[in-house]
Amino acid sequence: MRKPISISELLTRGHKKLGALQAGATAAQKTLIAVQHSLGPELAPHVFGASLSVETPATLTLLVESGAYATRVRYALPDALADIAKQLELTDIKTTQVKVRPRPTHRSA
Repeated sequence: MRKPISISELLTRGHKKLGALQAGATAAQKTLIAVQHSLGPELAPHVFGASLSVETPATLTLLVESGAYATRVRYALPDALADIAKQLELTDIKTTQVKVRPRPTHRSA
């Protein structure tokens, strides 16, 4: 039978993984804020997720709550891309993807 591992030991072992997860979450949040700011108050509430792949070429992926808003976001993105890139301190964003996903619901335990 294996000896139980304490939570502090698990956290110490997984520090690098947790750090990478935290850095990714922070980057995604920063990207989402930049996108929502650039799209304006009419579209911003309908975009709930954003990620940026900095591989060449940079790809911006957005999660939108419905097909109707996905279409509106796709039309608004070309005008907003320069501002988004500037806020994220990038020279350019070459590719965009807008995906429709149900908005996550937070359930209490």
